[in-house]
Amino acid sequence: MVARSILELLEVSTARFENAEAFVYGETRLSYAYFANVVQRLAGGLSRAGIRPGHRIALMMPNLPQFPISYYALLAQGAIVVPINILLREGDLEYVVQDAQINGVIAWEGFARYILPAARKVESCQNFALLGQVSPEFSEMARPYPLLDLTKLLADSAPLAAWPALQGDEPAAIFYSAGINAPARGAVHTHAGLAASVISCWEAFAVHHEHRFAAALPLFHGLGQMLTMNLALAAGACCVLMPRLNAPEVIAALARERVTHFAAVPAMLRLLLDGLAQNGSPPPSTAKTEQDLTCLQAFFVTGAPLDQGLRDQLKDFFDKPIYEGYGIAECSPLITCNRPDITIKPGSVGKQLPGLEVTIMGPQHNELPPGEIGEIVVRGNAIMSSYHNRPADSQEVLHEGWLYTGDMGWLDASGYLYLIDRNSDVIRKGGFPVFSQEVERCLIQHPAIQACAVIGIPDRVLGEELKVFAVLRPQFSVSKEELYGFCAARLPKYKCPRAFEFCAELPHGPTGKILKRVLRERIAN
Repeated sequence: MVARSILELLEVSTARFENAEAFVYGETRLSYAYFANVVQRLAGGLSRAGIRPGHRIALMMPNLPQFPISYYALLAQGAIVVPINILLREGDLEYVVQDAQINGVIAWEGFARYILPAARKVESCQNFALLGQVSPEFSEMARPYPLLDLTKLLADSAPLAAWPALQGDEPAAIFYSAGINAPARGAVHTHAGLAASVISCWEAFAVHHEHRFAAALPLFHGLGQMLTMNLALAAGACCVLMPRLNAPEVIAALARERVTHFAAVPAMLRLLLDGLAQNGSPPPSTAKTEQDLTCLQAFFVTGAPLDQGLRDQLKDFFDKPIYEGYGIAECSPLITCNRPDITIKPGSVGKQLPGLEVTIMGPQHNELPPGEIGEIVVRGNAIMSSYHNRPADSQEVLHEGWLYTGDMGWLDASGYLYLIDRNSDVIRKGGFPVFSQEVERCLIQHPAIQACAVIGIPDRVLGEELKVFAVLRPQFSVSKEELYGFCAARLPKYKCPRAFEFCAELPHGPTGKILKRVLRERIAN
């Protein structure tokens, strides 16, 4: 299947399943026919408000129905969606809107005091719309431009006469990376690229219109947008919106709405299981009707490595398939994944998705044979077209049609991918390469360690030494000497860290990935 845009996929789903539920939010239910109508109405209203094709519009909302409505209305209008991480504040928020050179903002009232001042510093930003109360305070922040009431704009607008004929090679969205090892960069995805990504997942997971997806992942992130929103709409399935990860609320919604697919990152699943354990909830198979989760068919897990302990907990509690995958902002949501039609191999993040080609490259752009560690590269219609306004960075990672991910891994003879580490996270100690994730996997097995991160620090003799930042579990204690001995019993001596720092928490990105860039900055300062 080929489509020029995800709007084409929505148009087909609307024609086939017009009365079926597209979105559920609490007691609110939006049919495909209703959703398509309000999208076309808002697109018409945005056009009359001054938003033009090619405008980059920041969208800062939690998982509310107005997120997909605004998202698809902007695409229908020919604008470029710039989803904004709702956790960003001040400097980080200013950086993203400045880097994207946005032309407008659509935001929820709860984020207005953060996004409006940041956006007003961008000279090209002249369009503002707010979901919620348009107070005098917020209107003043937008001056000299008007601050529109999004709900009123939608109510007062007539729908577009027809879906627009978008060009597949035109930009549709800009996904900003988490900035784990470097400042965040905006990956530009075309209309055809988004459609190719959705179709790839659709085929891989055999999604159909009777499936129901839990949107607990934030929709501002590519994983949430593509795996729970865009994928569901393309297949005529239902997306159940969950604005926050509260264990009792989520588990009740999964049961009440008969959710079949739950996409998450490991940190979310750990919180969910911890919440269930605190509430004394029994496994789904033994729970009462109101907690019946036999409807759940599969977990999609990506965004960070899934440790074996968490995998075992999920299996013990839910006894459902766990499809772990690998993806990046530049090829969102997934590059490889375990899925129903292949055998799951322990430690692997599965095979390449349909429409993508994955291989391992050496330092001279030479393809490596199975079993050898190198940089993971991918090509296909789903990869980004470029980094926004960064030609040098784009040229660095895009080479002869291949996207160089910056991640290290290896393929087995059957094409299964195994992740090793970020290239920039490899520590060079005394001439030996040390993969930080290998050391982290060792440390996380210690009963006192709740979370940890390993980075390289300068060493006068060895070049680099390993330093561990560790968060201890409540009511646990452990000495640095004990942790070194724990590692020494399981790893070669040169891989054992000498420096340890205990901390209350680690800096995380929106999908739970640890921001090692922040830890390196802490050391440098």
